[in-house]
Amino acid sequence: MKRVSFLLPTMAGVPVGGFKVVYEYANRLVQDGYCVAIVYSIGPSFGSASSVRGGLLAGRNLLRSLYHIFRGWHRRCPWFDLDERIQCHAVWDLTEGRVPSSDIYVATAATTAAFLRDYVRVPPANKFYFIQNYENWSMSEAELLETYRYPLRKIVIGNWLKKMVERTGESAVQIPNGFDFSYFKRVVPAHDRNPYRVAMLYHPAAYKGCKVGFKALARVRERIPQLEVDLFGGANPKEKLPEWIHFHRTPSRELHNRIYNEAAIFLGTSFQEGWGLPVGEAMICGAAVVCTDNGGYAEMAKDRQTALVVPVGDAEAMAEKIVELMQDNDLRVRLADAGHDYIRQFTWERSIRLLEQEFSTAQDVVD
Repeated sequence: MKRVSFLLPTMAGVPVGGFKVVYEYANRLVQDGYCVAIVYSIGPSFGSASSVRGGLLAGRNLLRSLYHIFRGWHRRCPWFDLDERIQCHAVWDLTEGRVPSSDIYVATAATTAAFLRDYVRVPPANKFYFIQNYENWSMSEAELLETYRYPLRKIVIGNWLKKMVERTGESAVQIPNGFDFSYFKRVVPAHDRNPYRVAMLYHPAAYKGCKVGFKALARVRERIPQLEVDLFGGANPKEKLPEWIHFHRTPSRELHNRIYNEAAIFLGTSFQEGWGLPVGEAMICGAAVVCTDNGGYAEMAKDRQTALVVPVGDAEAMAEKIVELMQDNDLRVRLADAGHDYIRQFTWERSIRLLEQEFSTAQDVVD
């Protein structure tokens, strides 16, 4: 039985897309006979003491992690149904001596890759770097690009990330994320939906582009007063919301599906995404998509084929495309149905098969 340890930079008390993907892989690996551990770091990230900002972030991470441990969330995720056979560990940092002995280690962030690089008892063929986004918020651009040159086996989720790694002279294997087609389902046909209802994810991080999305929606409302918006996310909005925007914090499975199924249009606003799970989820549930042209969305959003795509940060273009779909039901229904059909190729069965193919080439380790 092969042992796999996923190295995570912190714990998450609310849904986080990158963690969700790791948890999905962990569940499926256990079901396929692997012994799986998830290891959370509660202390400072690699190199975080090198700046005042890094030190403050490390302190915040520690306080948040201690709260999560107090709630028992290091043993069982509060928002994802982890298989009980998965071993969860909270450690001070991810140095080799603190993590469980495994055959395969998977760094899941740039800061965790820096620890994994220094493991001496692990063959290079057994060190993997799972790249889910261009993490220039966690370190400088030069430091991030240097992590792509580490002697780790790079796995990326999108073609745009593959190109970023290749620009450093390294290679990477692309394994697209999958979607849970048992969790998300289309119930309401696109042609039966209120064309003036829009859904959007809320996230406080600036790169998620929510302020631009709010600006675009306000312009739509000026032209189409019937507009209603369902906003959902894991954190309460800092902005004061008008009465026509209805916020749902950490919606249940039933409510999450209902939001997507009642929406005629889903608005994706991010400046940057590694993959863009909500866009795919909305497609599964039959909403027509208007989204920005970032690399993650581009894996599934093809302009005027499966979605309407606008420049990053362009509120006016977002508003125009939303209004276009509201005024052209044939186009809206065609894009909703095309997106729903296109997204069906991204299955977890395909993704886990590709990941296990990579793991199968790892060296046997004798303790």
